[in-house]
Amino acid sequence: MLRDRLLGLLGARSSLRARSHVHGRLPVRAVFHLLLIGMAALAALLTAHLVTDAEPAPVSHIPPVPLSGVRAIAPTGEAFLRPGVSHETLASPLRASLASFAASLRPTGNVETDDTLSDEVADVYAASQDSGYESRSLAEIIDPTRPYELYTVRGGDTLLAIALTYDTTVDNILLNNAEVVDAGSIPVGQQILVPLGEVEGILYKVGHGDTIARIVSRFLYVTVQDVIDHRPNNLYGGRSLLVGEYILLPGAEPPVQTPAGYVIGPPPPVSASRFGLPVAGWSFISDPFGTDRGGGRIHTGIDLAFGGVTAASSIYASCDGWVSRVEWLTWSYGYYVIVDCGEGWETLYAHFREIIVHRGQSVTKGETVLGISGSTGYSTGEHLHFEIRYNGQYLNPADYIHFPYSRAP
Repeated sequence: MLRDRLLGLLGARSSLRARSHVHGRLPVRAVFHLLLIGMAALAALLTAHLVTDAEPAPVSHIPPVPLSGVRAIAPTGEAFLRPGVSHETLASPLRASLASFAASLRPTGNVETDDTLSDEVADVYAASQDSGYESRSLAEIIDPTRPYELYTVRGGDTLLAIALTYDTTVDNILLNNAEVVDAGSIPVGQQILVPLGEVEGILYKVGHGDTIARIVSRFLYVTVQDVIDHRPNNLYGGRSLLVGEYILLPGAEPPVQTPAGYVIGPPPPVSASRFGLPVAGWSFISDPFGTDRGGGRIHTGIDLAFGGVTAASSIYASCDGWVSRVEWLTWSYGYYVIVDCGEGWETLYAHFREIIVHRGQSVTKGETVLGISGSTGYSTGEHLHFEIRYNGQYLNPADYIHFPYSRAP
């Protein structure tokens, strides 16, 4: 009995020890469970901050890029043109005209047709491709590297279509192709010289001994600098002219002949003052104002000698006004013209070989040709005697106009 009770007590203690051992593991399990709960809570918190449809993901910054189609930026003087950013196919600010754009940008490689371009340029390019004309790169259309295209007429061609394709005008084509009589119909196979770009002018074929100055002297309204500055001529850096090449004379007009057959030369430089030079150039000043002529008389004007400068012998009005007198004398002034400049001012031009204005005609400074220089009257050689008067008093022209001793036309 006693033994059973002892065994019972021992069994109870054993049971208590066993239960106590299990309870001894509860803290470890609690920590493990808490850790799992914490991780689940952290995952829920992170999920709450993930991107939803209502909160779009931020877009990374798009770096600026040059305008489509421009491979490089060419320097203009000391500065570089920096075009704006274009990421879409929009009306491009590449050009207000092909001429102004060509002065600023020069793509260094061929431009593909799927690049972003202004509608106007794209239309010109498409016309050159679709109508069967000679294929040219879009870069060459935008910024031509030569001043002309020798085009062979094909069936169905018109001058208007050709002009639109090469971005010029019908008048500009006619100016450079005297053999084209009917602008509406041109024979198939005929070759036409087409000036490239919007700048109008005359294409000149360089001959032996030609210089830019000599070429320019044969035409009106163009200067040496105009020819050099026209980019397609590629005359930068002092490059010499090549015999047989064509250069464009921007804005030039062919010389005009007077009724007697003399060629009208180029006009003098533009002046902002009341008076301007009456002639583009001369060989030297043969007699200045005030030279003593004896007997109390002085030379009342300035004499500009021409010698062999025949292209510069067209005499222009030195002021705005009207022709108040025209005389054809065989002595003294010879053939001469007086222009009333208004407010008491007058200018006189003497020793013409031909006068082409009439009394009462309005004249414009630097634009109206009065006549051709000569040696009529009291003269020992071809020259212009030029006077400025105020209320009948003779004044020194050199006080109102700069006359270098000599001036090349």
